[in-house]
Amino acid sequence: MDAKQGNTSISIGLTNSNIRVLGILRSIPLRLRSVLATGTINFREVSAYTFLIVLSLGARIWDLGSRALHHDESLHALYAYNLSAGHGYRHDPMMHGPFQMEATAGIFMLFGDSDFTARLIYAVAGTVLVVLPIFLRTRLGRTGAFLVAVMLAVSPSMLYFSRFARNDILMAVWTLGLVITMWRFIDEGKTRYLFWASALLSLAFATKESAFVITTILGGYLLLDIIFRNRSSITNLVEIGNSSPPVALGQLFQGAWRTFSQGMSLTTISRQASFFLLLLTLSLPLGAGLISIFQETPLMSWSNLVLASPVDSPRVGVPVRGGIVVATVTVGILLWASATIGLRWQKNSWWKFAAIFYAIWVLLYTTFFTNLGGIGSGIWQSLGYWIVQQDVARGNQPLYYYLLITPIYEYLPLLFATVGGIYYWKCRGRFGLFLAFWAIATFALYTYITEKMPWLMVNLALPLIMLAGKFLGDVIDQIEWRRLWRGQGMLVIPIFPVFLILLWELSNFSLIEADFSNYLVPSILIVSLITLSVVGRGIFKRVGAKNFWSFSTVPVAICLLALTIRSSGIAAYENGDIPVEMIVYTQSSPDLARVNRQIVQAIHESEMPNSIIIDQSSGFSWPWAWYLRGRQDVGYVDYQSPLTEAPKSKVLILHSKNVPLSEEVMADHYQPGLKIPHRWWFPENYRGLNPIEFLGYLANPDIWRLSMDYFLHRELNSPLGSEDAVVYVSQDTYLEISGFR
Repeated sequence: MDAKQGNTSISIGLTNSNIRVLGILRSIPLRLRSVLATGTINFREVSAYTFLIVLSLGARIWDLGSRALHHDESLHALYAYNLSAGHGYRHDPMMHGPFQMEATAGIFMLFGDSDFTARLIYAVAGTVLVVLPIFLRTRLGRTGAFLVAVMLAVSPSMLYFSRFARNDILMAVWTLGLVITMWRFIDEGKTRYLFWASALLSLAFATKESAFVITTILGGYLLLDIIFRNRSSITNLVEIGNSSPPVALGQLFQGAWRTFSQGMSLTTISRQASFFLLLLTLSLPLGAGLISIFQETPLMSWSNLVLASPVDSPRVGVPVRGGIVVATVTVGILLWASATIGLRWQKNSWWKFAAIFYAIWVLLYTTFFTNLGGIGSGIWQSLGYWIVQQDVARGNQPLYYYLLITPIYEYLPLLFATVGGIYYWKCRGRFGLFLAFWAIATFALYTYITEKMPWLMVNLALPLIMLAGKFLGDVIDQIEWRRLWRGQGMLVIPIFPVFLILLWELSNFSLIEADFSNYLVPSILIVSLITLSVVGRGIFKRVGAKNFWSFSTVPVAICLLALTIRSSGIAAYENGDIPVEMIVYTQSSPDLARVNRQIVQAIHESEMPNSIIIDQSSGFSWPWAWYLRGRQDVGYVDYQSPLTEAPKSKVLILHSKNVPLSEEVMADHYQPGLKIPHRWWFPENYRGLNPIEFLGYLANPDIWRLSMDYFLHRELNSPLGSEDAVVYVSQDTYLEISGFR
């Protein structure tokens, strides 16, 4: 009673302003919980996420500018630099969406232009990606969400391409954001998630054309879910045994349309259908260019219409003459259809979703209204360009490319995602099935798409990590820790890696001579393995089968996590620009970056015109165009054959094929040339295998031995491929070029 009176007297003494302040302070934890997920956010969890985020950011920005810029990185950086310098930017689908150039230009304006800042937006995006799983805690589980965050932080694909100036890591952020908003809307039904989804979808389409892939996957899942939920209504019209297949198919479509069109508002259709309609109505007009796939087919070839110009044309992927009319009409029809469906679905809200989507999209594609032509190139050429590029098959990789590269880098999520997919299929876990569908559909679509590159691994790794993290979280949450502790089950953690090491040593042991010393070591290994097996069996009996197998995932995951951290560190820091890594693709060599630093340091004050000449044969102007940006003393010349006369410049960088046949040509003006790799690549001797040969390789013990040498030590049995440059320095210039491989 005294306590109540004390509290009452205090509250009476508060002013209205103080009461409002206290009310706001009390609401903060509740709002934070609502944003993150249901359940209490304890101090340990906050500490763990904070530590992980700081560690992730540090890993991504550490020594970020030291690695030589890749050809593609230098393109993106230079166009961003030009934009930041006031020279504008015109959307070019060759470099995908405009967002990365505009965002990087903003970074340059704030922090200056450098190799470090050219990659900064991607490092930040990679860190944001680590944070996002916390918003799916209700679906992933507390443990699962944190494990997903850990795997995103240390994944070789995610870490490497968070330190790489390409937009794939940005797409991973938008993709996971869309998945989060989709499932939060399905669970809670709050319209705000549709607003967030509209913005994220627009950013995705303004970043890269792979937005069509993720939209297809999410829309495909939702459509299948809708059909499955309404299968009885759809099939009621079909008369089994009394209808021919074409008639039955028509009846199915009729039933589907009737079910679909019966009321189209948030209150009368499922949340899955609402999110599907959002994706459909917003993305449909941007897919107008898809009809260009028919221009070379009998359906349209007779008309001679060019809906997407071929790769040898000045502007690839654009419509020409009559094709412009067809393109305009198609876009208009799809805009009308989208608006009709959208307004029928949500008359009072759809226009707001569309306004958010198109405001962001138009702003970015027109580069803030300085390039109005970006609307046309964005809505048609973006897709048209990549449709005609399908025959080019950039990268020229085999169909099984991702089957090779995924186990080398993403073995941790691949293993547990595979087991988890089977598990959720059997137990029919709704969210688990979605993650499995996402992983399988992503792998299938990127395998089908002819362009295969290592940076696309970001798209494949994301759903694998999500599925693996959820499965591990669900399994770990089932463990009876007290029983495990009483039964000495924690011994499984040290036993498992020791068992693997002994097994590995035994498998590599060979008996050269039949004497006692040669038999002693394998005998000890066998006895040790048997002993560990007996100990493990005893633990199995004490803790129970289910508990034992659930906990067994922990040491497996720990071992694979340790290997993953090692793989990530080596790829990102030790071999970041050395293509002994399959994840490093046709990379500028570190020698090139060193030469640039030495050249700039030596002649930075020189005002002599054309003091540097770059041979731009075979695209050698990149990344020099970025490294030597803003200089007025650089000339780019396309030499077609070996020089017969020495140019007059302080520094000359030639393609090795254009080096003079005789050194006497250069002797009067230049010091002896120094040869360096300009760009180099992984020896892709895995190409050209048919399925039978591929399976035969998998059954070959020697191939497995070589594969393990590469997996553990990155040892290659073939030399790296390269295109070389020769650097010449004039005799009257003191320039010590060193550090070549």
